Amino acid sequence: MGYSKFFIVIPGLAFIFYLLDQFLPNFWMTLLLLFGINTILAVSLNLTNGWANLFSLGHGGIMLVGGYAAAFLTLPVSFKRDLLDLALPSFMVNMQAPFLPALLAGGLLGAAFGTVLALPAMRLKGLYFLLATLGFNFITITIVENLPQITNGPMGLRQFPAHTNIWWVWSIAILLIYLCFRLRKSFFGRALIVMGQDQDLAEHLGINLLKYKVYAFGLSCFFTAMGGILWIHLILNLYPKVFGIHLVFNVVTMIVIGGLGSISGAIIGAAIITGFVEILSPIEEGFSFFGLFEVPRLLGLTTLMLSAALITILILRPAGIMGRKEFDRSSIRRILGALRLKTKE
Repeated sequence: MGYSKFFIVIPGLAFIFYLLDQFLPNFWMTLLLLFGINTILAVSLNLTNGWANLFSLGHGGIMLVGGYAAAFLTLPVSFKRDLLDLALPSFMVNMQAPFLPALLAGGLLGAAFGTVLALPAMRLKGLYFLLATLGFNFITITIVENLPQITNGPMGLRQFPAHTNIWWVWSIAILLIYLCFRLRKSFFGRALIVMGQDQDLAEHLGINLLKYKVYAFGLSCFFTAMGGILWIHLILNLYPKVFGIHLVFNVVTMIVIGGLGSISGAIIGAAIITGFVEILSPIEEGFSFFGLFEVPRLLGLTTLMLSAALITILILRPAGIMGRKEFDRSSIRRILGALRLKTKE
C-alpha cells in the first residue's frame, strides 16, 4: 500500500467508526468491541503459537499483570485512597492518568514480565514449553490472589472508568493486523516462520533462535497485555480468576479453528468464538421457550460446545479454516473470478 492510500483509508475508517459509534445499538456495539479485543488477543498470540511454534498458554497471566499495571493508573483517586487500603506508592494513589499512558505502561510491563519469566522456558521445546507457560499462568494468578495488600486479593478491583470504545479497540486491532502483514514479508517474520517450521534449519541459516524467540514473545505479550487492559475497561472490573484456563482455552481455540500461522485465520476464529460465546451464554442461564416450557440452567454449555467444535475442526480440517493462507488481493480476485464463472454458468 502506497503512502498516498493512507490519506484515503484512514479518513474512511474514521468515518465508519464515527457512524458505528453514533448509530449502532448497545448490544451490537459491545459485540463489536469484544470481537475487536479477541482479534487483538488472537493475532498477537499467533506470533508465538503460529509463526514461531512456541505454543504458549501463559497469556492469561500477561493480561493480568498488564491489567493491574494500567488499573493502578486509571482508577479514580477517591476509590484508591478512600475505599481501598493498598500498599501502593503515594504518587500512584493520588494520580489518575489518562488512558493512553496507562495502556502503554501496562503493555510494556506485560511484555517485560512475560519475556523475563519465559526466558528460562525458552530452553524447552514442544509439550514442555507449553506446560511451563501454563504453570506460569497459574503461578501469576495465585501470587496476585495472595497479595491483598497490593492487589486487593481475590476480590479484585472495580469502579474503572469506561475508556474502552470503538476508537481504541479497532485502531489498535487494525494497527496490529497491518503490522503483522508487514512483518510477514520482512526478514524478521520470515525468520520466525522458518524457526517455527524447522529450528535446526533456521540455526544453519544463521538465525539466532534465542533472540528471535525473545522478540516474538515480547511483541506478542505487549499486544496481549493491551488487549487485556481494553477488556478490563470494557467490563469495568478486574478479578484474577477470570484470567485462568477458561480464557486461555478460548483464545487458543480462536487461532486453532482459524489456522495456526494465519493472520486472516486468527481474525475469522475471533469472529466465530465471539459470536459463539455471546449466543450460548444466555442459554446457560436458562430461558422460557415461548411460555411453553422452561429450559433449566445449563452451566458449562459454552465450554462443552467450544470443545466439541474444536475437536470437530481438528478432525475434519486439522490445519484450521485458513491453514497458513491469507486473504490478500490475489485471493480476493480469485474468489470474485470464481463467482463470475458460476453466475455465467
